[in-house]
Amino acid sequence: MGPVSDNKDAIALENLLNKRLQVENQIATVRYVGPVPPTKGEWIGLEWDNISRGKHDGFHEGVRYFTCSVPNSGSFIRYSSKINTGRSFVAAVIERYVDEGSKLQRNEETFDEQKDIDVLHWAGTGLEVEALGWDKIWRKQGQLDRLTEVGLSFEQISSAGKPGVIKETCPNIIDLNLSKNLLSDWETVANICEQLEKLEVLRLNYNRFQVLETSPSFPNAFKNLKSLSLNYTRISWKQIELLEPNFPSLENLQLGFNNIKLSEDINENDKETLKSANKIKGFTKLKIINLESNLISSFDEIARFSESQSLEILIVNNNAIDRIYYPNENSNAFPKLRFLNIRENKIGDWKSVDELNKFPSLHELRIKKNPFLDDTSNKKIEEAHMSIIGRIKGLTMLNGSIISSGDRVNAERFYLGLCVKDMKPLEEIEENHPRFKELCEIHGTPVANEISQKASSSILKDRLLEITISHRNKLEEEPIKKLSKKLLGTMEIRNLKNLLQKLFKVPSSQQKLYAVINFQDEQSKLEMDDDLRQLSYYDISSGDEIIVLSN
Repeated sequence: MGPVSDNKDAIALENLLNKRLQVENQIATVRYVGPVPPTKGEWIGLEWDNISRGKHDGFHEGVRYFTCSVPNSGSFIRYSSKINTGRSFVAAVIERYVDEGSKLQRNEETFDEQKDIDVLHWAGTGLEVEALGWDKIWRKQGQLDRLTEVGLSFEQISSAGKPGVIKETCPNIIDLNLSKNLLSDWETVANICEQLEKLEVLRLNYNRFQVLETSPSFPNAFKNLKSLSLNYTRISWKQIELLEPNFPSLENLQLGFNNIKLSEDINENDKETLKSANKIKGFTKLKIINLESNLISSFDEIARFSESQSLEILIVNNNAIDRIYYPNENSNAFPKLRFLNIRENKIGDWKSVDELNKFPSLHELRIKKNPFLDDTSNKKIEEAHMSIIGRIKGLTMLNGSIISSGDRVNAERFYLGLCVKDMKPLEEIEENHPRFKELCEIHGTPVANEISQKASSSILKDRLLEITISHRNKLEEEPIKKLSKKLLGTMEIRNLKNLLQKLFKVPSSQQKLYAVINFQDEQSKLEMDDDLRQLSYYDISSGDEIIVLSN
């Protein structure tokens, strides 16, 4: 038996306007209710979440009936039994955590089917259903107040239900997932959450909310909430700013895939006005913000967060940012920012990397797939990796790879060599390479003709490990195939497995790797079981062996 709606009685179609509904497995927002001449009767104009279901944008046969936020995502349908207008929160909880739980228990030896039959009355319908497992349902329902993590994604929830019933039923929820439901306004969400005083994590991904004109007041609904996810909701930054006063404890805000611009009222080509835009207000406890896959085109928009005293993690990958700079007007900008993901943007030069050295707490950086790194040859990738480390003194992790103290020394010496490679005047070198003078004090002033030669060959060569690789059926058996390869110590195990798949025709998912380490006439075998680790993590040196077993 599928989900049962709370409102089976006749529905006044005009009450559906701007509400959410589900048709079979597809969700949509009602944008119009009324006639569509020359046909008779009323139609429902929908904006589909899945735009492939759409046929137009509300403009039909020369008449504008409604407007869609995404082109060609609208269509008309008649009201029918296929339409689900939703149900209450508790109805979904009972079906998800009571009905399913009782089904799992029916194979218990103590189960007596005849004693466990009762009549189930569906509210508001007059419908009676003979139900099995009723005794166990009620015993299970008595434990709903123990629930702390609740997943109710795609459960057709549209309302909070009767006042107080959520608090009576499951008041101890801390982590709640309400993604892909039929929630259409923030008042409904607030009515649910104000009954969950311990709630700290709320996921509302893929819901669509009516646009707010003024800042709402929900003083008790979200007072303890620390994490809020609004990915794929098409929400705007203006809406977030109107909502912000209601989230005094918020630490983690997820806003990916929403076409957000942080400065919606400013022409993105008006650089001066954009740069002087007001700093973001509120969010006093915000530590993490995810803005991936939006429409942010300038770091000026990101700089609006520069006065945040709590922001530690900033995720802006897959936007259109063309450069990075440190806001000079504020000597204490981004004081706690330790992690930045700015992959897949449009950063075009190394000056942006030099600017990142000014961020006082930056330790982790993800910056792949930007135009200044377009050369994808293995040698150039490795040289770029070392150059980034050399330019940013505080990095401990780059693109997911841990930077050891040895890696830093090698990278900084390599970078010094690049600085003097073209024999430019000292003043020009210091202007183009802000860390040059600092690195000279650490590693000594490089001799141009000596270091420049070593920079592009010797240092990189020193990082290559001469490794014997053997494919075997069992660890102690003779090799089926054996060969020698030069590998970088920074190579991740997952990438090594891809290489070995090509060399030995063993799928990476079926490989089991062992490092055979030689040290002071002793030999040890160590399983390489972490795909995200680098070769250097396992203390592999030139002359050691890697054994590949078929799992």
